[in-house]
Amino acid sequence: MKKPKILLIGYGGTISMVVRDNKVVPAENIREIMALLPRISELAEIDMDALSNKDSTNVNHLDWTRIAQHITGAMERYDGFLITHGTNAMAYTASALSLALGRGLKKPVVLTGSQLPLTVYGNDARFNFENAVKVLVRACEEHIAEVMVVFDDFVLRGGRTVKVSESSFRAFFSPAFSPVGDITSSGVSFNYHAYHRDEKAPFELKPNFSGRIMSVDLTPGQLPDLFEAIISSRKCGGIILKSHGAGSVPTEGPYNFIPFIKETVQKYHLPVIISTKFLGGNPFKEVNDECAVLALEAGAIPSGDMTDVMTEVKLMWIMAQGIRDTAAVRKAILSDYAGEITSEKVRAFAERAR
Repeated sequence: MKKPKILLIGYGGTISMVVRDNKVVPAENIREIMALLPRISELAEIDMDALSNKDSTNVNHLDWTRIAQHITGAMERYDGFLITHGTNAMAYTASALSLALGRGLKKPVVLTGSQLPLTVYGNDARFNFENAVKVLVRACEEHIAEVMVVFDDFVLRGGRTVKVSESSFRAFFSPAFSPVGDITSSGVSFNYHAYHRDEKAPFELKPNFSGRIMSVDLTPGQLPDLFEAIISSRKCGGIILKSHGAGSVPTEGPYNFIPFIKETVQKYHLPVIISTKFLGGNPFKEVNDECAVLALEAGAIPSGDMTDVMTEVKLMWIMAQGIRDTAAVRKAILSDYAGEITSEKVRAFAERAR
């Protein structure tokens, strides 16, 4: 069987670092990495484009656009794409690429990283790198076509992934959605809900994102007027409030967010999205939560069971598509573009959000 041709896109991260002259530095080229992973060449033919060595803390929406466009430009020449990335922003990049490349994607895309570099004893980089290649090879064989994160023994949907630890070798998980694949001693197996290539769906690149959103962790005692100056500046395109619980916001005294939501939606015509700060949480799952109901009645939009990461990235993406009307934003937030939101829950939320 012919080996698949994979493009390794280097975008920084510990996994692409080596120790040279007692310093941890980026690998210079694919040969330096392959020398440390000699068996990889038995699985696939790999080329490398080193696009960036930046710390992923500095990765932003312009980087997402760059990566999506680079993948699109190389789509015809490769069977799959492997992106090495720092762990700090990997979930954001995976979520962004899911939306930018869409369900018309015809090739598998995998992001991976590590907590330790390849040249350190006991590292996780070799394990993750080899597993990522195995996943891509298997995905090519089974015509799986979606954006995935491979870390430790998990194969996660990119748009459902969050970082859960700054130091654990199991640094990523998908709390509200089961992994799309499993990695065991028997090999890689994909689950029934992994996306297969859809030949009928046209590929449509939508790589742009807007940085003009604000995401706020609601804190007890927080004053809404802290954010009113930002909203009135007209520089903000939308706001996300990360709820205390299942869609609830403070509703009493000077800490009452309901007037702020109403003013933002009705006066400034800006969308207010209610997300949750809890892993695997679903805002507005409790119908009888008065604080949540009041937020909905004031014009807030629920985020369904999306991760807080995807909620932020998706609003940035929606803004860049030129969608500004709050009703249109509501529809877009509750629409499923890349498996990032559970469709049956979307319908329930949409009914409550009317």
